Amino acid sequence: MRGIGVLSRLTVGLSLFAASLATAAAGQHTVVKRLETSSVLGMKGGILVKNGTPTTCELALVSNKLAFVAANCLEYKPNSNILDDSASYQVMVSDGGTGNVGTFSVESTEAHPKYNPITFANNVAIVKFSGGSDVQWKNYIAANPSDWSNEFYVKRSVSGGSWAMPQIQDSTGGAPAECGKASPLYASNTKDFMCTNKFTTTNKDGKTCASPFGTVYGVHDPNLAVAAIYSHSVVVGDSLCDSSTVYSYYTVLSNYLEWGGAVAGSTIYLYTEDMSYINNNDPNYAMVDPSGEPSISGLLVGGDLNSDQGVHIGPSSSSEDPAPTSSSAAAISTVPIAEEPSSSPEPAAEEEEPKKNHLTTIIIIIAAVLLLLAIIGYILWRKCRKRPAPTNMTTQYNDHQYAMGAQDYAPEYADDYNPNRQHLDNRIISRDSYPEDVKQRYSEDDVRNRDLID
Repeated sequence: MRGIGVLSRLTVGLSLFAASLATAAAGQHTVVKRLETSSVLGMKGGILVKNGTPTTCELALVSNKLAFVAANCLEYKPNSNILDDSASYQVMVSDGGTGNVGTFSVESTEAHPKYNPITFANNVAIVKFSGGSDVQWKNYIAANPSDWSNEFYVKRSVSGGSWAMPQIQDSTGGAPAECGKASPLYASNTKDFMCTNKFTTTNKDGKTCASPFGTVYGVHDPNLAVAAIYSHSVVVGDSLCDSSTVYSYYTVLSNYLEWGGAVAGSTIYLYTEDMSYINNNDPNYAMVDPSGEPSISGLLVGGDLNSDQGVHIGPSSSSEDPAPTSSSAAAISTVPIAEEPSSSPEPAAEEEEPKKNHLTTIIIIIAAVLLLLAIIGYILWRKCRKRPAPTNMTTQYNDHQYAMGAQDYAPEYADDYNPNRQHLDNRIISRDSYPEDVKQRYSEDDVRNRDLID
């Protein structure tokens, strides 16, 4: 029984180990309750630098080599969803406050294959950057909204090459009801977005302009982790500088972790307080296409808000607005979606990395199963080797009798003994005819036999 208990515990342990390896290799890994800081100012932040100029596009940093960014912050070739390889990018990383960790070159970018530059559905992209080689670190993605007691909207910005102090706003009051009226995309995908009508302000050309936050953190006091990145806004008015009503939408990242891990060939760590929580593991996940028109008229803007471009939307005005002259999707794109959207090519080695991870996991699981079978076989062999020869009580008792001399004399039968007759018919010679010394020995033997029988 002890061997069976050990085998049971060993089997459970190997199963959990194999499951954890499979999860990590698939692109995401769960982390529970262990975060390095409980303060926004202690968590590294990032800004995308495009063609040498810092943008308003904030990054959700995954590690010192990987980040999520809004797909509408990248440059595309005219009239297509193909990324423009001529654009150069860098990632500027802060220490969480005003300190600068460094500025790193971007090695590759890839937008979600179902990113829609008109509606901003699936507005996420992966950025891989050099990140330096001396210090390695990772951030976690908050994945389970039921854990959160609050959300922090955070705005990080760079001015004159230096980091400004982050601005932080909690989510008191929740999402306004107008969020769904201003955006059919939000109304059709409420679990994929966060929405708020709160914003910070910035000075631009002598004007005070609304400035949406860049990232959202899920809070489970005292822990927090980044949960969403800025996607777009609907401005009730002609510009961010001429309106006090702005509805801003933030793409929730948890549904895109599997896709991001597969594209990057790297594990993405998520944070949850509930160990039973299971995150979306579909690498092909995409939002539902919106239906209908917005019932609130306004200006649709997104991406790098240093640009003044935008498209007016509303019950009947969206088709009448002139298209912007820029080919960039950083502010807003009105180009038709390509029938077969593609992205900048990745090196072959990067494409093969997820396959290698899956192969490694399969090999480890097979090795674990073979080891378990070998242990079971060894234990069964040991048990069979030590098992005594089968006996019964009569055999054991007779062996003890002979060993103790209890049957020195075999029974003597009458001369007409017939072995084919029942033994009860045999006439056994009486002991009275034995010599006295033999009688005494039989008497002593009878006593010992009775003791053995008892």
